[in-house]
Amino acid sequence: MSAPVRVIRPEFRGAALKLFQSRAPEVIVSGPAGTGKTVALCHKLHAIALKYPKARILMCRKTLQSLTTGAIVTYEKHVLDPADGVVFFGGSPREPASYRYTNGSRVVLGGLDRASKVLSSEYDIIYVNEATETTITDWETLNTRLRSNAVPYQQLLGDTNPDAPGHWIMQRSASGKLSLFHSVHEDNPAYWDGKAWT
Repeated sequence: MSAPVRVIRPEFRGAALKLFQSRAPEVIVSGPAGTGKTVALCHKLHAIALKYPKARILMCRKTLQSLTTGAIVTYEKHVLDPADGVVFFGGSPREPASYRYTNGSRVVLGGLDRASKVLSSEYDIIYVNEATETTITDWETLNTRLRSNAVPYQQLLGDTNPDAPGHWIMQRSASGKLSLFHSVHEDNPAYWDGKAWT
């Protein structure tokens, strides 16, 4: 008999809680820096990877270099626990870098500047860090790669700082194709304890 899955996560509120509960096909969390949106998204990826064996998840950004100094730091610093047995694989000519889980799940890392390396595969979940850097073509191309079936639903996720009303994210949200959740600093327990700023 296998041990129960251990998923530890911080308290989530507001947009972060909506993100965790949502199974909508496309979700973006928008808000200023410090509202906890990237931390919440990284926790969601980790929870899915732990819960569903052989899940294939892509964490990407417009460039691999910017992902390395952004969401990957958050993932390693605020989400991964040595007790989970997750191992980092640095990549090879045949396979991109990834976090390998003991149950066969993978969180693959990639930049859209090297799209052929990551877009030749199928995924259950794709997370785009700083989605405003991407184009609508990038987003729709990523959507076509959601064809794996290890997770009972597929999602294209993203985070962003607010942008102009004419941006494609706002237009896609207005059309009903994308669920847009707005995060605020009160959503982050590190800043707001429910009664006062910490």
